[in-house]
Parts: sequence; C-alpha cells; structure tokens
Amino acid sequence: MFSVRIAIALFALALAVPASAQAPDPTEGPGDAVATPEGATESTEQLPASGVPQLARVSPVPETNALKLSAGDFRNFWRHDTLKTLSTVGIVAVAMAPWDREGVNNGFNIPTTLFQSGNLIGNFVFQAGAGFATYGLGRAFGNAKAAAVGRDIVRAQVLSQVIVQGLKFSVRRDRPDFSNNKSFPSGHAASAFATATIVQRYYGWKMGLPAYALGSYVSLARMAWNRHHATDVVMGAGFGIAAAKTVTMNFGSSQFAVGVQPQKSGASLNFTKIYK
Repeated sequence: MFSVRIAIALFALALAVPASAQAPDPTEGPGDAVATPEGATESTEQLPASGVPQLARVSPVPETNALKLSAGDFRNFWRHDTLKTLSTVGIVAVAMAPWDREGVNNGFNIPTTLFQSGNLIGNFVFQAGAGFATYGLGRAFGNAKAAAVGRDIVRAQVLSQVIVQGLKFSVRRDRPDFSNNKSFPSGHAASAFATATIVQRYYGWKMGLPAYALGSYVSLARMAWNRHHATDVVMGAGFGIAAAKTVTMNFGSSQFAVGVQPQKSGASLNFTKIYK
C-alpha cells in the first residue's frame, strides 16, 4: 500500500510540477522574440507597407560550435521564476514529509529488482554522458537542434549537481539506510528531471511526458533501494527542473521591446519580452 501511495505521488509530481513551472518553449514563433540558448543569431525585418520596425527574431537553435558552460547559469538560477518553481516543489515536499518517517521505520515495500536500472540511469555520469553524446551526434550530422539539446543537458547537469551536492554537504541528512549523511536532496532525481525538462522544452510534451515518467522511475528506484526519503527525491526533482529552465531561458538579461502594429481601425501598442 505504501509503495502505491509513493508511486501515485511521484506520478503527480512528474505531471504537475513541470506544468506549474513551465515557460514558453525555446522555439521561434511568427512576430515573437523568444528565448534561445546562448549563441543564437538575430535578424531584423521591417513592414514594407507601414515602415514600422518589427521586433527582432531569434533563431531557435545556436549556430556556435562551442560547447560552453556559462558561469552566468549560476547567477541566473536565483531568479523569480526559479524560486517560484522551488516553492511549488517545496509545498509538495512538505505534504510528503509524514511518509519519510514511515519509510525509515517500516522500509519501502517495493521490489528492488524492478528498479535496479534506475540507479544507473539517474547517475550524473550517465546523464552527462548522454548529453555529450547527443551534442557530438548533432555536430557530426549537422543537426543544430540536437547539438543544442546535448549542450543544454550538460549545462543543466553541471548546474543542478553543483547546487545539489553543496546542499548535501550543508544539510547532512542521514539516508534511510544510515549509510551516510548525504541524503538531501537526491542527486539522481535532479539529474533525471533536469534532462527530462530539457527534452520537454525543445520537443514538447510528446517527448516530455515519457522523459518525466523516466525521471519518476529513477526517483522510485532511489526509494526502493532505501537510499532516499520521499522529500529528498521531490526536492531533487525540483532542483533539476529549475536548473534546466535556467539554461534554456536566460531571464537575467531580458528586455522589453515596444512596437506599434497597424490595425484596420487604428494601431495597437505591443510590449514583447526579449531574452538574450
């Protein structure tokens, strides 16, 4: 019964948390300037009929060859959108806190063999390696979008793990099996959900939902092996989601552009947020 409750909670987390934290995908839309990974190029157009300048459009994928881990990611992590994501996840974690004691006292009645591969899939080396491989294949086959996805997976892995590992050594929470005091938050959950969020941001929910389901599987695996409390994996997932959102949309240098759009009965004044 306990394992069923945990599974339901994590499944709800995989669906509800990313939705509440979601911002527009880094893809181009007509007349809009949208977020794009660092290194994108811009072009400016004009309306020939009215002479009113149009807002700059941003390419949805980078054209740079550099696999660059920006120190600005750490600065941009602590912004309003990220704090909103972590606050939402924190509420879920508080609601699941009573299950932590139940897990420590009674153990998790989940077959460990069913979740054995989750310990490997959620490992930082595995996730970062997948990012490097995706980047390399994208470069080799001339697929700029795949290269951007791989690059941002690596950036999200580095960003999330630096923060998560720092918290582990600061909080020093005992694991359920008392093997050490590096339980909070879960690094495996952070890695899995960081990659899932990158996939969702670039390819939408058709690929995002399976990716989040895989992240939930990794989180269940860590609890099945009695390596983490429920709140550990919830907060780990939150840090992973926040890190991925940070590297795919830089709010730190955003600006508002004002434009006039001719209409049949007059004109409209448009405010558009531009991310650089």
